[in-house]
Amino acid sequence: MADLALLVLTLFWGTTFLLVHDTVAHTPAGLFLFLRFGLAALALGAAALWRRDRPTPGLVRHGLLLGAFLLAGFVFQTFGLRYTTPARSGFLTGLAVLAVPFLGRLLLGRKVQLASWIGVAFAVAGLLLLTRPWEGAPAGDVRLGDALTVLCSIAFALQIVYTSEWTRRHSVVLLTLIQVGVTFAGTGALALLEPGPARVAPGGWPVIAFTGLAMTALAFFVMNWAQRHTTAVRAALIFALEPVAAALFSHYWGGEPLGPLDWAGGGLIVLGVVAGEVGGAVLAARAPGSELSAS
Repeated sequence: MADLALLVLTLFWGTTFLLVHDTVAHTPAGLFLFLRFGLAALALGAAALWRRDRPTPGLVRHGLLLGAFLLAGFVFQTFGLRYTTPARSGFLTGLAVLAVPFLGRLLLGRKVQLASWIGVAFAVAGLLLLTRPWEGAPAGDVRLGDALTVLCSIAFALQIVYTSEWTRRHSVVLLTLIQVGVTFAGTGALALLEPGPARVAPGGWPVIAFTGLAMTALAFFVMNWAQRHTTAVRAALIFALEPVAAALFSHYWGGEPLGPLDWAGGGLIVLGVVAGEVGGAVLAARAPGSELSAS
């Protein structure tokens, strides 16, 4: 059930690349993020008041650190989308898939199962085929956008690793609220520093509402809940489907053509997810009670 929830979430997340790219072309990125996370914080605050969960030891510290990773990831990704294309952003954000096992091993001493490494290899190869960032000579602005998005992928990888490590210890609503609150405060400071008029472009409010309520408040609640019941590497493999969803959305909604290499890349990503999931299930069946991610 947890993996299925992450899968559905990832498919919906894929729609946001094109939407955010088009929105921040005419709306200040800091203002967009501030409004998006403001709506998310209001929704999660209402949920926290209704549930009345009690804080647990370490909740604030863990929430602040996860919020810092979340803030960094979204700031780098959103500003990067001002300069690079949605396809390149999708691939570079997806590099978090590759970073998660390395960071898990480096920071937490976790060994990763062979099935997960195979799945990561397929997923990264698929991301490369799907978006083909080598095509054409990128301009200076595109290279800047790519560099910002690489930093975004590292921040998101850190969030995936530590969410799986800490989310079992705390109330999902409270932990998510703190993360979103930190991001809201950070983007508020960023919006104040941005030059130019603080104005939302026509058509921007529906995107802000969708990304704030559905793709932030609800999405991060689902992510924190689901990662109580799966591993960081398996979660990262599922998140690798995001560019596939982005490509399909761009194709059917934005009219972007999809050629043989696009379909081949999407197929490799799906194969990577299947390899990681099936391999992890087989190993779990052979060693009952063992943790899938490491030993």
